[in-house]
Amino acid sequence: MPHQDAPYDVLVAGAGAAGLSAAVMLGRQKRRVLVVSRKDRRNSPADRVNNIPYAHGTSPAELYRKMEADAAAYGVEFVWDEAVAARATQESVTVDTKASGSHTAGRLLLATGPVTELPPWLPEGQWGKTVFDCPYCHTLEHDGADFVAVGTGEETLQHALLCRQYAGRLTAVVSDPAAAGHPLAERLTAVGGELIVGTVRTADRLPTGELLLVTDAGQEVTAGAVVLDTAIQRPNQTLPLALGLELNPHGFPRTTLFGQTSHPRVYNTGKSNPSSPYFAWTGAAASGLNAARKISEDLAFG
Repeated sequence: MPHQDAPYDVLVAGAGAAGLSAAVMLGRQKRRVLVVSRKDRRNSPADRVNNIPYAHGTSPAELYRKMEADAAAYGVEFVWDEAVAARATQESVTVDTKASGSHTAGRLLLATGPVTELPPWLPEGQWGKTVFDCPYCHTLEHDGADFVAVGTGEETLQHALLCRQYAGRLTAVVSDPAAAGHPLAERLTAVGGELIVGTVRTADRLPTGELLLVTDAGQEVTAGAVVLDTAIQRPNQTLPLALGLELNPHGFPRTTLFGQTSHPRVYNTGKSNPSSPYFAWTGAAASGLNAARKISEDLAFG
């Protein structure tokens, strides 16, 4: 049963694909829902989103504006602020924000997603434009450019090969020397790609709009598109640690398929739920719907 003393049935921390999808479903269930989130989302710097049915080429800002309006139409409320702490009892969950006080609900859905830590050499304004970490979302928009995959080892080689059909010239820069002996390294060179063992130290934007990458050994490579390892993503542990949630070996909350965590009133979803390594925007949205359904059943069944 909903906790009658809590102002909200569900507090959703995070207003990305997962959080907003969950908020809409819960709002349609006539639950009292509050979304707490920063306005800037992980893909906010991108010019457009892709691989989303009926939304190809839409800007992230426009897509989120529409989803927020849908949620608000079903009574969902929003607080645009950063969640900095949380505590849970057997009766409710309270989230503290940086500037908007504390908010209490019967259930908490964590949908903040991972934290992106960009490499120090990346020029300002390039993330989401010429530099990204997904070989599916923005590659076609750079068709014909020189592609450079940058990272540690196997995943970098995978990213490079996944970009082969778009690349004018294809290069992988790996920091782990052992990657040179990986079977994918042989395949990379077999399809005409170049493998550089080293670490990118600097990158400068050229008048052409391309980036000039320089490794620790002084090797230079020009890139019209750069694909980074997903190692730039790390778990957002602020609220999970405050709540004392059990974590999996990757540092994310341990969950069931439907987002249930080790605390009965706390759920976790989106890209911070590593149930699938292939989560993209639509996968995150679907996980939000699944968690919302489970929360609704939890509230209904008591």
